Amino acid sequence: PKSVHITVSILNKLKTDGSIYKGTCTNFLNGLNVGDTCRVFREESSVFRPPSDATKPLILIGPGTGIAPIRALLQERSQLRNDKNIDIGQTVLYFGCKNRWSDYIYADELEAFRKDGTISNLHVAYSREHSEKVYVQYLLAKNAEETWDLIHNKGAYIYVSGPTKMGADVSHAFIAIFAVYGMQGPVGAIKYMKKLRKEGRFFRQLWA
Repeated sequence: PKSVHITVSILNKLKTDGSIYKGTCTNFLNGLNVGDTCRVFREESSVFRPPSDATKPLILIGPGTGIAPIRALLQERSQLRNDKNIDIGQTVLYFGCKNRWSDYIYADELEAFRKDGTISNLHVAYSREHSEKVYVQYLLAKNAEETWDLIHNKGAYIYVSGPTKMGADVSHAFIAIFAVYGMQGPVGAIKYMKKLRKEGRFFRQLWA
């Protein structure tokens, strides 16, 4: 790789006293000009690793800036499929944003992945586009039967990236799917989730 891509949401939040809270790192990056130098440190991810068997299906969930590590997995799958002619498993992506006109980041790239077969199913949740808010966990619940089949019968790997609350909501959605469509019941569904984590098939990279 000859370039580094950074996915950043600039934090400028109005506080109750009327002042503006500015995210230190994001606003520093936003203030850089072309040609400026920025010292960075690279840390190797110990969380998001693709399965050694590329034919295994992937369920990817990364709303907002959570798409950053998900892109790496998609780029890996694309290279295997299109450059090395290696068969890859079904890849299902759930992305979320406020609306398609303001923050559907990497829309062209994701659509290109869909068209070339890297992404099998692309589900986008727009939380502010209609009167009813739609989040990734809602779309996941709508595709519960397909999701259970991918996980239980086809050995899918699950990757969740984004805010902590979203991660909790998505985990609850998966547990509900296991309980109902997997007929595991409430207690069995939690055990099933623990089993996936123990097998290294459920990964989360979350932040507050």
